[in-house]
Amino acid sequence: MLKAWFFGLVVALLAVPVAASAQLAIPTPAPAPTVAPSPRPTPVPERFVSIDGGFGGKTYNELAGGATTSGYAFRAVDEMPIIGHNWVGQVEYRSYNYAHKALGGQPNGLTFACAANDPGCVTPVGYGTYDRVLTPGPSIYVNAFNAQDTTTQFSLGSKIAPYERYYISAGYLLRSFNYLSYPVQSGFGVGLDKLPDVDRALSIYGSFWEYFTVHSLYTGPTSPALGTLSGATFNVNNRVFAYRFGATLNVPGTSFFVDLSDVGDRGDTVGNAPSSFTHNQILVGGGLHF
Repeated sequence: MLKAWFFGLVVALLAVPVAASAQLAIPTPAPAPTVAPSPRPTPVPERFVSIDGGFGGKTYNELAGGATTSGYAFRAVDEMPIIGHNWVGQVEYRSYNYAHKALGGQPNGLTFACAANDPGCVTPVGYGTYDRVLTPGPSIYVNAFNAQDTTTQFSLGSKIAPYERYYISAGYLLRSFNYLSYPVQSGFGVGLDKLPDVDRALSIYGSFWEYFTVHSLYTGPTSPALGTLSGATFNVNNRVFAYRFGATLNVPGTSFFVDLSDVGDRGDTVGNAPSSFTHNQILVGGGLHF
């Protein structure tokens, strides 16, 4: 009897803390349901054209040693979704207008007697060849006039970012001139483009291009004074870098936008070019997106 009573007491003492701990236990809350983030919408392909006027620039080349430069530019862009991937086609035309200065006093053309410090004396294409054969080599005299250099670029690019408009592109460049019977130069290159989002209130954009060799065949002047080099043909080559960085501002409630950018290029002499060159200017204008 005593053993039974003692056994019951031990069981009761053990059961009390177990029951108490069961009452004090805090239930584990169920995990909150996971809400998947909303997918970022894919940008609608954009198409736009823009026209800009230029001012405040400088040109350095065989005709100018820092001439004030103005001009204008035209650009057309078309994003094209093809088989689940975005491509972009672009055409861009730029004009750099500046004044060539000269003291005057002699006719345009080949000369071996240029006056000192006369900016009308221009280094000729192929001057290195002339200077090796003739002592001294010739110059080309050019009286004062308004010069124009233009570039036209055609390009096709592939998008490299899922949402923002970053493209890596291949293109073809044409350079033309209104002086000295220079022929059109042309060549292939590659570039990186960040297109503007012209439907946004404010968008930043930019591009940088390298054209490995932009070339042309140039026929030099004819003269008995040049001997065997009279009418010589030269392969003219430049390595060209071109850039454009700017911003667009959308006009609310319309398809119009304002455009502001800094544009320019640089050409390093590769062979027979009379000099290296640089152009730059500020462009201000606007455009229309479709």
